[in-house]
Amino acid sequence: REMVFKSFDRLRAAGLDNINLDLMFAIPGQTMDIWKATMAETIAMGSEHLSCYEVIYEEDTPLYEQLQAGEFDVDESLACAMYDELIDTAAAASFAQYEVANFARHDGEPSAELPSRACQHNVNYWRGGACQALGPSASGYVDGRRIRNIANTERYCEQLALGQRAHESVEQLSPLASAGETAAFGLRMNAGWPFKLFEQATGHDLRAGWVADMQRAVESDWGVRSDDRFHLTRQGMRFADTVAEWFIRPEP
Repeated sequence: REMVFKSFDRLRAAGLDNINLDLMFAIPGQTMDIWKATMAETIAMGSEHLSCYEVIYEEDTPLYEQLQAGEFDVDESLACAMYDELIDTAAAASFAQYEVANFARHDGEPSAELPSRACQHNVNYWRGGACQALGPSASGYVDGRRIRNIANTERYCEQLALGQRAHESVEQLSPLASAGETAAFGLRMNAGWPFKLFEQATGHDLRAGWVADMQRAVESDWGVRSDDRFHLTRQGMRFADTVAEWFIRPEP
């Protein structure tokens, strides 16, 4: 804990005025009281941005092995309650939620689209913008190509020393598959997808190729379709990954 406070103070002393703090919830052993205390302490630090993630259990990790061994149970109802508490607490502290797990302060008048302290490089990802893959195991997306770098640091450096790209894989997506991924990522944002913006980003009309998927979300009370956009409801944000799968278009 002390390292977090010291690091934050050093960043402030260095002149940084837009600092993010990461939090995790639904961790084994974490109670609602612990989560509330964590949020209160975090907000009191005075950062401009919060990224808050529910713990996930990936194979070949100690937590996953402990879960499989029955050392603890996953309490989905508590995880949902913690997420609701996060949204309410952040809003009360003047943090605007603009993505499933991200909250930021806003300078000036409230913005319906994006708070001024939002993380711009993440917004670029969610809106289908290009990004380069720099470093071992990094992923990139350029001109419809999905790129993944070599994960092993030694092999990565050897490739660079030979003057070669350190790519593990390069996949060229079809225009429709690329548009489906862009739709899925963009729906993580509270603003959803304005139809005109989606067409500008992908060349596809969300109202033509994803009608059934939008309707499915609406009927589940997870989505709202208006004249100019489609976005998820508060409940739908909780199930954004599930909705995203509906909008994906696999390669032919």
